Amino acid sequence: MTIKHEIFIEKELDLVWRAWTEEDRVKAWLAPAARIEPWEGGKYELYPDPNDQTPTGCKLLKYEKPRVLQFEWKGPEIFAETMNLNGDLTMVQVNFKQLEDLTRLSVMHIGWKNTPQGMAARQWHVRTWLQLLDELKAAIESKDHILSRP
Repeated sequence: MTIKHEIFIEKELDLVWRAWTEEDRVKAWLAPAARIEPWEGGKYELYPDPNDQTPTGCKLLKYEKPRVLQFEWKGPEIFAETMNLNGDLTMVQVNFKQLEDLTRLSVMHIGWKNTPQGMAARQWHVRTWLQLLDELKAAIESKDHILSRP
């Protein structure tokens, strides 16, 4: 029941890593507001709406620069009862690997409940991750986007 996506980005590993770990870069593609403390146990809070405090409390579980980033995840309010309760959060792991002139990015999202609401949340996230990763790839491979700048 794990969500798994893999993409290849035509940029160096450092830029792809920074797109996930620097607040200003995260805000350019993943969430309009973010609080990131880049160390294990630090905050990894992504706010789809700056007025919605749902993601408060999410933490970085693993920070192995520049190879592995693992963090807690809270979903949108419509899935709050199935995935946003403390002690019952889903988890996202992102693996980064340099392959000559490409970076391979693998995203795994785990912890889905085997309930109708849990499966609905999972399906929503399958589509959302595909969209977000497409946006990341397009932005970082662009010549004029903040994500493409060293």
